Amino acid sequence: MRRTHPLIDGLEAIGEQYRALSQRYGIFDRLYEQIHANWAQHRESNRWPTAHKNWVLRVAPTYTHDPEQRLEKQLQKQIATCFKGERWGNDIVTASGLINARGRQMNIDLAHQITDGFELIELKLRSNTPYDAALQILRYGAIYMLYRLEPELARRLKFREMIDAKRIVLEVLAPFEYYSPCELDLRTVQTQLNREVKTFAKRSNADVDLSFRYMAFPCEFSYEPGMSCKSIRDAVSRRLSPFTNSD
Repeated sequence: MRRTHPLIDGLEAIGEQYRALSQRYGIFDRLYEQIHANWAQHRESNRWPTAHKNWVLRVAPTYTHDPEQRLEKQLQKQIATCFKGERWGNDIVTASGLINARGRQMNIDLAHQITDGFELIELKLRSNTPYDAALQILRYGAIYMLYRLEPELARRLKFREMIDAKRIVLEVLAPFEYYSPCELDLRTVQTQLNREVKTFAKRSNADVDLSFRYMAFPCEFSYEPGMSCKSIRDAVSRRLSPFTNSD
């Protein structure tokens, strides 16, 4: 059985507590508090994040073509490769050196530099549910806020564009059909989670606009490993709200 990364111990349980609730007040506060407690518990006093690795926009292009397995990883790497040189990156490192040697990779699927900030993207094709995917990108948002709110972490990475960003968008990106059917009202989930992250950032005086959203590839997009960059670039450039057809 795969062990949970020490930094996110307890986060799944928090997400489950809020899954069926009609309101989700305080969910991001609790995720952040749990990550902060995990960091405090597992860190080593003389161990600090690797400054040249964490929160760097990079392209990690190497992958193995496979028609059936690891499709999300293949698409992630193809997106970054197809947009290389256009402010896109993948496998964004967040926790190198943040805690003790038990720590493994905690990498964000995709990042895109935008005006005043970055989109941090959890990419999905079939795995998990839209709610679980949202909790996955929110945990990275909480790790990000740890770097902004802990003075010593902020000082060590203050020269990183991501850490100094004025705007951070937490996004789940998936095919249109990924969002339906779903046992939850995802439009409401989006509204609530967006409210929670925005409120947290504002209350923390972190000088960053934090937001959350669901996004979808165009309806006609169907990923095939090794498909052309033209098709991938078109799909990413035309991504839109999954609630468009229900407006």
